[in-house]
Amino acid sequence: MTSSDRAGRRHGKGRRSWSAARGRGRLDREAMGRRGGAAMAIDGRTVVGFDGSPSAWRALDWAAERVAARGGALEVVHAIDSRLGGAVFGPRFDLETTVEVGLAQARNHVRALAPGVAVDVRWVEGPPANALLGEAAGAALLVVGTDKGPSRSGTRIGTLPLKLAAKADCVVAVIPDAPRPTRNVVVVGVDRSAFARSALALAVTEAGWSGAEVEAVHAWDVPEALHAALDSGEHADPAFLKRERAVIPEAIADVPIARSAPITDVVLRKNPAEALIERGAGAVAVVVGTRGRGRFAASLLGSVSHDVLQNLPCPVLVTPKEFSFVVPSGPDDRDEW
Repeated sequence: MTSSDRAGRRHGKGRRSWSAARGRGRLDREAMGRRGGAAMAIDGRTVVGFDGSPSAWRALDWAAERVAARGGALEVVHAIDSRLGGAVFGPRFDLETTVEVGLAQARNHVRALAPGVAVDVRWVEGPPANALLGEAAGAALLVVGTDKGPSRSGTRIGTLPLKLAAKADCVVAVIPDAPRPTRNVVVVGVDRSAFARSALALAVTEAGWSGAEVEAVHAWDVPEALHAALDSGEHADPAFLKRERAVIPEAIADVPIARSAPITDVVLRKNPAEALIERGAGAVAVVVGTRGRGRFAASLLGSVSHDVLQNLPCPVLVTPKEFSFVVPSGPDDRDEW
């Protein structure tokens, strides 16, 4: 892998509007308002998909700690197709009691972990993906877990997180089997698309709450046929490199909340998903947008987002839409993430 000749430039020096509250770094709300408003409602609902599995318990812990720090309501939802219980155990199987026992355990766990959090638990009938999408309508965040982790490359993520990330109207957080962060950094993938600008706005908001810095990553690559030329010493056109280096500064200029935030930009010649996976190791989170190069289907994940979710280095947040203060996309926008 060959990096570009500029990586790691800092933005936002001398213009920080960050404050500490109760030992946690977070964005000054008044300053956020002057810059165009928060990227995500901090008092909205957080919905957790829960089925009693180890991955669901990890997602519940992550969500409960988040709501305890930021406020809002926590909803724990177990979505289950009752036909499956009847098919396995027969018509007399008491599915409702079985599920509610698990939900009561989840409620008690949240109350012990975060006593001040308002928590509601319930189960809903239906295939999990469709049921959770319905329950998360109007929510600020939908959280699900996976057994996939950075040290478990042979484990499959399953289809549920991918379906939710592709189709949810709210931000989706996928929580892997990963250790606590070792770097107080939120990594975000940036390209020329409006959805990447939404991801940048969300990353700045996330970093503000934890006192983290933002690492904006723009990775460019060439078709396989051109690799040999670059690897043998052939130089890319300076005008091309200049355009690639301008991607992150242009995105920051378009997102008011990002203009005064501490952001380090990283420009690499590398497969974009690989770059995010590598830079996300040990990070607080990786943030990506949903839409890929294909504008024809709004329900599809972008290829980069899909690949990152298949190889989660840390919690991954997927944002599906433009925030209100993001400059709308133009006809020349490329939808890569």
